[in-house]
Amino acid sequence: MAAEAAPEQQQAEAEDYDFEGAFQRLADAQCRVDRILLVGLERTKQDLVEAELRRLKHGRTLEEIRDAAMAAHDELMALDIFDAVDLVLTEGSKGGSTCTVVARFKEKGMLRLHAGTYVQGTEGSVQTALNLTNPLGHAEQVSLSVEYGSQATNIYTLAVTKPKPFGRPLLADLRLHQLGHNYQPWSSYAEVLRGGQVTLSSEDGRHAVSYELGWRRLTDPGRAASRAVLGQLGDKLLSAVKYVHRGETFDSVAFPTQGWGYRSETQVAGLATPSPSVLQYVRQHLQGKAAFRIADGAALTLSAEAGLLLPWGACRREGGTPISDRFFLGGTGVGALRGFAQKGVGPSDARRPGAEASSGGSGGAPHRRDALGGDLFCSLMAALNFQLPAESLRSVGIHGHVFVNGGSLVQGVGPGRSLQSAWHEFGTSFRWSVGAGIVWPTKIGKLELNLCKVLARQPFDLPRTGLQFGFVPPAW
Repeated sequence: MAAEAAPEQQQAEAEDYDFEGAFQRLADAQCRVDRILLVGLERTKQDLVEAELRRLKHGRTLEEIRDAAMAAHDELMALDIFDAVDLVLTEGSKGGSTCTVVARFKEKGMLRLHAGTYVQGTEGSVQTALNLTNPLGHAEQVSLSVEYGSQATNIYTLAVTKPKPFGRPLLADLRLHQLGHNYQPWSSYAEVLRGGQVTLSSEDGRHAVSYELGWRRLTDPGRAASRAVLGQLGDKLLSAVKYVHRGETFDSVAFPTQGWGYRSETQVAGLATPSPSVLQYVRQHLQGKAAFRIADGAALTLSAEAGLLLPWGACRREGGTPISDRFFLGGTGVGALRGFAQKGVGPSDARRPGAEASSGGSGGAPHRRDALGGDLFCSLMAALNFQLPAESLRSVGIHGHVFVNGGSLVQGVGPGRSLQSAWHEFGTSFRWSVGAGIVWPTKIGKLELNLCKVLARQPFDLPRTGLQFGFVPPAW
């Protein structure tokens, strides 16, 4: 019986042993790493992990080595190519005050197939992606994705992502794409953009610099485009650099009660030989939000969004900014103005009467108008968010809100139009709405069901008084 109880007694003693206390007694003891053994690497190159583990050899005490091992573990797991990384310190081969580090790795499978459905604005889409993880052993991710939308959107992308390029704490992303978007329901045109983009971003995602080169074609498949949209059709070259800076301190993404967040996007297009076919503009887009706790389960959030689009070179001489790069207002998401239709606020132009009838419209019905977007816009929102009494709703993050939402959108400087007149129109044409609803936060954004009432509108706006359903993608 005593022999049978011995293993159980040893296990109990091991569980009761104070490992942390023992480590603290030896934390300042002199120690250095004499060698590092790598176990379990199959596709991954040794020099990739050795670069992260090299810091362990700089430690001169057991505590310094422990801290370096924890930092190396976090960096290796952040590469997203390992299911597990274990670092074990054993007695050194040279004895004395040396130790050996045994690093054991379990690599992720190379092939992964993903499929999902998404909602962006008023369009649902289905995406299928084939991902290769670490195929060449340098922690690269290769992705081939295809996306089809309910409104004729089709996107094909081949992307290669590489962490720590040239040993720098950055993330490099190279992609080739063909982006097809159908804007006929709002502006009577379809867009196809073929090209590529290179992005360098910081590891924390706060900073990103990208360069995009592509050929953009706008067409009028339904032959219903207004005169303003007809002037935008054709082929253009997009050569642009973009810088994105973001940050946030919210205590909760789903239901923030304190903190702030912001996102700034600056884009300069026209980095090519001057030509009428080259798009030339400067675009600035800003988003900000602050949250304030006012009681248990209740918070006030203040949100603001603004944008400015300025043409230069050939775009300025021809008197217009490209419609695909303008700002739009209405609905939820980017350029949100609840109580109005998606892209239902701002400058518009009547569609061609004959083409409207030939594309399926009724000859006796009023002709629809094309949303033209604007060069200067602002959206403001104040919302009181509160937890709902039902525990089942609180457990999944569903909460209520009451809000006031306002915004303005105008076209900018052009032939016969000064900055002063544009600014005056901007300040005197604000639209306002109020409402209440429920919000369901998800991993890909927030779903909203609101009851809205429009307080102020302008001619040709498209109000949506009553129930309105929308999707708000994450901004931070």
